[in-house]
Amino acid sequence: MPIQRSTCFKLKSPEGAQDMIDAYKTVEQTQQRDGKPYILSVSAHKTIDDPRSQGYNFIANTTFANMEDVKYYDEHCEAHQKLRAFAKDKVTGPPLVLHVET
Repeated sequence: MPIQRSTCFKLKSPEGAQDMIDAYKTVEQTQQRDGKPYILSVSAHKTIDDPRSQGYNFIANTTFANMEDVKYYDEHCEAHQKLRAFAKDKVTGPPLVLHVET
């Protein structure tokens, strides 16, 4: 059963949203496992300003075939490691990460 991962960030500056969108596009284009793409879909967006958002102003949705691919993404994916290094200085605090079977 596919797994959708929603990752919510608190960007330090709203102007950084386009840079994050571009970084997620790079992940989508470069991600590989065993020499083949393994992420089913990737999208990233600036959120609509709302007090209920609790400061989270950016969301990325990533869909995987299974939890094994999610684990690979977290622990071994070079594209994800580059994204994490890029985003490190652009966000405040740790992201909120949710996984849902779809």
